Amino acid sequence: MTTTSRRTLLKWALGAGQYALLERAGLLGSSAAHAADIDVPSRLAVLYIPGGYRPAYYFTPMDDADIPLCVPTPNTYSGEPIFFDASKVVNLAAANGPYKPLRTCQSWNPANPAERSTTYSPLMYGFSHFALHEQLSVLHGIDQGSNDHSSAFIASMCGVAGADYRAPAVHSVIANHLYEKYRESRPLPFVVVSGERGTPLGMGLPSHASPVRVPSIQALKPQLSAKPTDNSWWTGLDARTATAEVNARGQPTGASLRTNIIERFSLSRTPGMMDRSTAKVDNYLEGLHGSLTSVSRVLATDVVSVLEGLKGIEQLTANRPAYMASYLGNQSFTYTFGGANFHLTGLDPRMDLALRLLKSDLCTSVHVSLQLDFDTHNGFGHSYSYAHGRGLMDCVARFLGELKAAPAPGKPGKTLLDDTLVLVMSEFGRSWASRGSDGTYSLPDDHHPYTSVCFAGGNVAANRQVGSYTPRGLGVPVDIIEENGQPSKRVPRAADAVTTALRIMGMDTHDFFIPGGYGEVVGIRRA
Repeated sequence: MTTTSRRTLLKWALGAGQYALLERAGLLGSSAAHAADIDVPSRLAVLYIPGGYRPAYYFTPMDDADIPLCVPTPNTYSGEPIFFDASKVVNLAAANGPYKPLRTCQSWNPANPAERSTTYSPLMYGFSHFALHEQLSVLHGIDQGSNDHSSAFIASMCGVAGADYRAPAVHSVIANHLYEKYRESRPLPFVVVSGERGTPLGMGLPSHASPVRVPSIQALKPQLSAKPTDNSWWTGLDARTATAEVNARGQPTGASLRTNIIERFSLSRTPGMMDRSTAKVDNYLEGLHGSLTSVSRVLATDVVSVLEGLKGIEQLTANRPAYMASYLGNQSFTYTFGGANFHLTGLDPRMDLALRLLKSDLCTSVHVSLQLDFDTHNGFGHSYSYAHGRGLMDCVARFLGELKAAPAPGKPGKTLLDDTLVLVMSEFGRSWASRGSDGTYSLPDDHHPYTSVCFAGGNVAANRQVGSYTPRGLGVPVDIIEENGQPSKRVPRAADAVTTALRIMGMDTHDFFIPGGYGEVVGIRRA
């Protein structure tokens, strides 16, 4: 389908106002992505933590004097040590420029990081073990513009809070941006592995910018496996011939397509049906033709066999880090509290599939919702957020370690982490602790509109915390380059986090549009 036909289809389906927004968003064509081969990542992975998290317990941007005002005194939760004072906070590496370095509570025993007791915990040590500070920065104090789960989730995904998407999800923008460049090699541009709390949406965009739900390889087999053992009806019909791809009017698009006899017959019928009825019918036929072309490309790739032939979790099994010695040996993305008071299980399948999708080079954008939901609303909310949040963040470190150990497909000398931008986020934060005049702590546990996003991978500045929080958990002003190129200093918003991600991926601010204004936060993108 040509760019013109997509524009016509979208204008008919969405209306002129929505169409104009998508046009400025850069999602009605992908000429920008055709774009130059600059040294930026070519894929996106979003790791989403459901329910609202407390990121300052994981990477601490506050000054030492402010820590006792908003971090409770050390204690335990289910046998796991929790909370800290300023003396326990360590830098992962020396500062990089005029920014705080990545800092965290050193809960591990430096002499034996695997030790697990009510005094020591290995959690968060993974960031040191894999030297992830080299490609990791965190943006703190982001105003999501909402305390509502669904509205703030939408803000995290597209940059604007609301009941509905007013801009496409960042995954869609990037999948579209890179579509022309990878249309023949990445048949699944945007994949959602798991979507607790919601699925990022593309606002009725073309198939290449819209999410495809792939919860497991097994789930793909009924529709996309050409093996006779999986789908016997394909027998004798799966022979494919390389042909020039044509649009609904029979005009060559410049790409090639490997089709079987059924697809060739179906695609050949569309040109003869055009211009025989109304413009809306023509638009509908163009949509069907484009969708069948996309499905044909997916089937021709035999994505099931490709994914089955890869190992997702590889480094963590072949060379299991010593600091994980006290965790379940048959799980890679796991952690344990106390005397086996809690074991995290069940995260391996979704992380393994996400890794396979990235290693296979079948897709551009991958979304994974991590296990556990932090919407606790109880007296143990801070303890839960601290212990389980650091546990999940250590699982994030292992995911990044896998990417760092894997070669980037088709890019000699680069790792998969070099070629991927990984965003770690939740929909918002949660209420902050506060110390009273008598030294006791109030521990409210509700929604909080300020949060943080971790940026890891290619084109990300090393070892920086940009922005911070006041002792009451409010964001503070940071340097921002606005969409018009002018510098400013203000509290970052969700739109600025999304913009910063798109700039890391090599897009200019005129290549997309986010309603309400947006800018790039200075210091996150590698200079």
